[in-house]
Amino acid sequence: MTMLDENDVVEAVADHLRQKGYTIVQKLHTSEQGVDLIAERASDGQRLLVEAKGGTSSRQGSNRYGKPYTPSQVYDRVSKGFYAVACLQEKRNSNNTQAILACPDTTLFNKYLSRITVSASKLGIMILLVKPDRSVHELKL
Repeated sequence: MTMLDENDVVEAVADHLRQKGYTIVQKLHTSEQGVDLIAERASDGQRLLVEAKGGTSSRQGSNRYGKPYTPSQVYDRVSKGFYAVACLQEKRNSNNTQAILACPDTTLFNKYLSRITVSASKLGIMILLVKPDRSVHELKL
């Protein structure tokens, strides 16, 4: 099975959003800090702030490069991702701004994400899942 790193998730979500009429304003690599992906749609003024997490390390030479994260590492990624996207939701400057958490569509990510769907919904946070073929779908909250 192909493991998606954070850069793969960002690229897949960017492609998905372009197909939905969004322009990519910012797309960061894992070595850069900030909002991983910012997209805007001129037709309705919608702005998306995406925090992405990967299922393996993107750093060649690391112990986890190309290998799936362990359950505790996935828990850590989901926890940190949820915190980061909750902070993005706090800072949003209009109702046209949506905070999104994007993760690989794996059994482990789904296990931990399923435990926060009610909270994500109450906070207005969308969760996008990326399959190994890089197709993207929304986790129904």
